[in-house]
Amino acid sequence: MKNCIILLLAIALCSSQAQAQENVSIGPLVGLSIANFRGDVSNTDWKPGLTIGGFYNYSSESGFGFSGQLLFTQLGAQTNNKTDEINLNYIQAPLLATFFFGRYGDRLRPKIFLGPNLNFLVGARDKNGNNINGDSNNRIYAPFDLGLTFGAGLNYRLQEKIWLNFDARYGVGLLDVTRLDNAKVRNNNWGINVGLSFPLGTYNKNTGRLRTR
Repeated sequence: MKNCIILLLAIALCSSQAQAQENVSIGPLVGLSIANFRGDVSNTDWKPGLTIGGFYNYSSESGFGFSGQLLFTQLGAQTNNKTDEINLNYIQAPLLATFFFGRYGDRLRPKIFLGPNLNFLVGARDKNGNNINGDSNNRIYAPFDLGLTFGAGLNYRLQEKIWLNFDARYGVGLLDVTRLDNAKVRNNNWGINVGLSFPLGTYNKNTGRLRTR
Protein backbone atom coordinates (compact mmCIF):
# COMPACT_ATOMS: atom_id res chain seq x y z
CA MET A 1 0.00 0.00 0.00
CA LYS A 2 2.80 2.38 0.91
CA ASN A 3 4.55 1.67 -2.41
CA CYS A 4 1.30 2.36 -4.31
CA ILE A 5 0.90 5.72 -2.56
CA ILE A 6 4.50 6.66 -3.39
CA LEU A 7 3.95 5.63 -7.03
CA LEU A 8 0.77 7.72 -7.28
CA LEU A 9 2.51 10.74 -5.75
CA ALA A 10 5.38 10.37 -8.22
CA ILE A 11 2.96 10.22 -11.17
CA ALA A 12 1.09 13.28 -9.88
CA LEU A 13 4.34 15.19 -9.44
CA CYS A 14 5.51 14.34 -12.96
CA SER A 15 2.14 15.39 -14.41
CA SER A 16 2.21 18.68 -12.56
CA GLN A 17 5.77 19.39 -13.76
CA ALA A 18 4.80 18.62 -17.36
CA GLN A 19 1.83 21.00 -17.16
CA ALA A 20 4.03 23.69 -15.63
CA GLN A 21 6.71 23.39 -18.28
CA GLU A 22 8.32 26.76 -18.87
CA ASN A 23 6.77 28.39 -21.94
CA VAL A 24 8.11 31.96 -21.81
CA SER A 25 11.64 32.87 -22.90
CA ILE A 26 13.69 35.97 -23.63
CA GLY A 27 16.95 36.63 -25.41
CA PRO A 28 19.10 38.76 -27.74
CA LEU A 29 18.69 38.97 -31.51
CA VAL A 30 20.95 40.18 -34.33
CA GLY A 31 20.41 40.24 -38.06
CA LEU A 32 20.75 41.76 -41.50
CA SER A 33 18.21 44.16 -43.00
CA ILE A 34 18.03 44.67 -46.78
CA ALA A 35 15.93 47.80 -47.37
CA ASN A 36 14.60 49.96 -50.17
CA PHE A 37 11.85 52.51 -50.77
CA ARG A 38 8.67 52.02 -52.75
CA GLY A 39 6.23 54.57 -54.09
CA ASP A 40 7.04 57.90 -55.74
CA VAL A 41 10.78 57.32 -55.94
CA SER A 42 13.29 56.49 -58.68
CA ASN A 43 16.96 55.66 -58.96
CA THR A 44 17.08 53.82 -55.62
CA ASP A 45 18.45 50.40 -54.81
CA TRP A 46 18.52 47.90 -51.96
CA LYS A 47 20.71 48.84 -49.00
CA PRO A 48 22.10 46.51 -46.30
CA GLY A 49 21.78 47.50 -42.65
CA LEU A 50 21.95 46.19 -39.11
CA THR A 51 19.23 44.80 -36.88
CA ILE A 52 19.95 44.25 -33.18
CA GLY A 53 17.80 43.97 -30.07
CA GLY A 54 15.92 41.56 -27.86
CA PHE A 55 12.74 39.49 -27.87
CA TYR A 56 10.12 37.79 -25.71
CA ASN A 57 8.62 34.44 -26.81
CA TYR A 58 5.50 32.64 -25.59
CA SER A 59 4.53 29.21 -26.90
CA SER A 60 1.59 26.98 -26.01
CA GLU A 61 0.99 23.25 -26.39
CA SER A 62 -1.57 24.02 -29.13
CA GLY A 63 1.19 25.45 -31.35
CA PHE A 64 0.04 29.06 -31.15
CA GLY A 65 2.34 31.63 -29.62
CA PHE A 66 3.39 35.27 -29.50
CA SER A 67 6.63 37.18 -29.88
CA GLY A 68 7.25 40.75 -28.80
CA GLN A 69 10.48 42.36 -29.95
CA LEU A 70 12.36 45.61 -29.40
CA LEU A 71 14.87 46.26 -32.18
CA PHE A 72 17.19 48.87 -33.62
CA THR A 73 16.88 48.53 -37.42
CA GLN A 74 18.47 50.44 -40.27
CA LEU A 75 16.13 51.06 -43.20
CA GLY A 76 16.32 53.42 -46.19
CA ALA A 77 17.87 52.93 -49.63
CA GLN A 78 20.88 53.48 -51.83
CA THR A 79 20.49 56.53 -54.07
CA ASN A 80 22.15 58.28 -57.03
CA ASN A 81 23.28 55.09 -58.76
CA LYS A 82 24.51 53.63 -55.45
CA THR A 83 26.87 56.56 -54.81
CA ASP A 84 24.95 57.75 -51.73
CA GLU A 85 22.57 56.39 -49.10
CA ILE A 86 19.54 57.40 -47.10
CA ASN A 87 19.84 55.68 -43.73
CA LEU A 88 16.64 55.81 -41.69
CA ASN A 89 17.33 54.38 -38.24
CA TYR A 90 14.34 53.11 -36.29
CA ILE A 91 13.47 51.65 -32.94
CA GLN A 92 11.06 48.92 -33.98
CA ALA A 93 8.49 47.06 -31.88
CA PRO A 94 7.14 44.07 -33.86
CA LEU A 95 4.18 42.27 -32.22
CA LEU A 96 3.99 38.88 -33.90
CA ALA A 97 1.36 36.15 -33.70
CA THR A 98 3.23 32.88 -34.20
CA PHE A 99 2.31 29.31 -35.06
CA PHE A 100 4.79 26.51 -34.32
CA PHE A 101 4.67 23.28 -36.32
CA GLY A 102 5.48 19.90 -34.84
CA ARG A 103 4.83 18.78 -31.28
CA TYR A 104 5.43 20.79 -28.13
CA GLY A 105 8.86 19.80 -26.83
CA ASP A 106 10.28 18.68 -30.21
CA ARG A 107 13.92 19.57 -30.72
CA LEU A 108 13.14 21.41 -33.99
CA ARG A 109 10.07 23.66 -34.32
CA PRO A 110 9.41 25.35 -37.68
CA LYS A 111 7.25 28.47 -37.38
CA ILE A 112 5.37 31.15 -39.29
CA PHE A 113 4.45 34.60 -37.97
CA LEU A 114 2.52 37.74 -38.82
CA GLY A 115 1.86 41.04 -37.09
CA PRO A 116 2.21 44.81 -36.97
CA ASN A 117 5.41 46.65 -36.20
CA LEU A 118 5.66 50.13 -34.69
CA ASN A 119 8.63 52.13 -35.98
CA PHE A 120 10.04 55.22 -34.22
CA LEU A 121 12.59 57.23 -36.20
CA VAL A 122 15.75 58.03 -34.23
CA GLY A 123 17.96 59.32 -37.03
CA ALA A 124 18.26 60.06 -40.75
CA ARG A 125 21.78 60.14 -42.21
CA ASP A 126 23.52 60.02 -45.55
CA LYS A 127 26.40 57.72 -46.46
CA ASN A 128 28.91 59.99 -44.70
CA GLY A 129 26.88 60.26 -41.50
CA ASN A 130 25.52 63.75 -42.13
CA ASN A 131 22.06 64.62 -40.84
CA ILE A 132 19.49 64.76 -43.67
CA ASN A 133 16.36 65.33 -41.57
CA GLY A 134 16.45 69.11 -41.31
CA ASP A 135 16.10 70.93 -38.00
CA SER A 136 13.47 70.53 -35.29
CA ASN A 137 11.17 73.04 -37.01
CA ASN A 138 11.44 71.63 -40.52
CA ARG A 139 11.69 67.83 -40.48
CA ILE A 140 11.83 65.95 -43.78
CA TYR A 141 11.03 62.47 -42.48
CA ALA A 142 8.07 61.42 -40.34
CA PRO A 143 8.86 60.45 -36.74
CA PHE A 144 6.61 57.37 -36.83
CA ASP A 145 5.91 54.57 -39.28
CA LEU A 146 3.45 51.68 -39.03
CA GLY A 147 4.27 48.46 -40.84
CA LEU A 148 3.29 44.84 -41.30
CA THR A 149 5.79 42.01 -40.82
CA PHE A 150 5.44 38.38 -41.86
CA GLY A 151 7.84 35.51 -42.29
CA ALA A 152 8.95 32.03 -41.34
CA GLY A 153 11.74 30.38 -39.43
CA LEU A 154 12.64 27.69 -36.97
CA ASN A 155 13.61 27.23 -33.34
CA TYR A 156 16.24 24.58 -32.55
CA ARG A 157 16.96 23.36 -29.04
CA LEU A 158 20.71 23.55 -28.41
CA GLN A 159 20.43 22.14 -24.91
CA GLU A 160 17.85 21.92 -22.17
CA LYS A 161 15.74 25.13 -22.29
CA ILE A 162 18.18 27.02 -24.54
CA TRP A 163 17.00 27.56 -28.12
CA LEU A 164 18.53 28.93 -31.31
CA ASN A 165 15.96 31.14 -33.06
CA PHE A 166 16.24 31.77 -36.81
CA ASP A 167 13.87 33.61 -39.13
CA ALA A 168 13.55 35.29 -42.52
CA ARG A 169 10.97 38.07 -42.77
CA TYR A 170 9.54 40.77 -44.99
CA GLY A 171 8.39 44.11 -43.64
CA VAL A 172 6.17 46.48 -45.58
CA GLY A 173 5.60 50.07 -44.48
CA LEU A 174 2.03 51.34 -44.52
CA LEU A 175 2.63 55.07 -44.05
CA ASP A 176 4.43 57.79 -45.98
CA VAL A 177 7.84 58.22 -44.32
CA THR A 178 8.37 61.75 -45.70
CA ARG A 179 6.68 65.07 -45.09
CA LEU A 180 6.85 66.05 -48.75
CA ASP A 181 3.55 67.16 -50.32
CA ASN A 182 4.36 65.94 -53.82
CA ALA A 183 5.51 62.37 -53.06
CA LYS A 184 4.47 59.26 -51.18
CA VAL A 185 7.39 57.11 -50.06
CA ARG A 186 7.11 53.93 -47.98
CA ASN A 187 9.61 51.57 -46.38
CA ASN A 188 10.06 47.94 -47.25
CA ASN A 189 12.76 45.48 -46.24
CA TRP A 190 13.84 41.87 -46.05
CA GLY A 191 15.42 40.61 -42.86
CA ILE A 192 17.43 37.58 -41.76
CA ASN A 193 17.77 37.25 -37.98
CA VAL A 194 19.35 34.90 -35.44
CA GLY A 195 18.61 34.89 -31.72
CA LEU A 196 19.27 32.86 -28.60
CA SER A 197 16.46 32.32 -26.10
CA PHE A 198 16.67 31.48 -22.40
CA PRO A 199 13.79 30.46 -20.08
CA LEU A 200 12.03 33.20 -18.14
CA GLY A 201 9.13 31.34 -16.57
CA THR A 202 5.66 29.88 -17.04
CA TYR A 203 2.57 31.77 -18.16
CA ASN A 204 -0.74 30.35 -16.93
CA LYS A 205 -3.50 31.36 -19.34
CA ASN A 206 -6.18 30.46 -16.79
CA THR A 207 -4.93 32.91 -14.18
CA GLY A 208 -3.19 35.35 -16.54
CA ARG A 209 -0.07 35.25 -14.38
CA LEU A 210 3.57 34.71 -15.21
CA ARG A 211 5.59 32.69 -12.71
CA THR A 212 9.25 33.52 -13.19
CA ARG A 213 12.11 31.21 -12.38
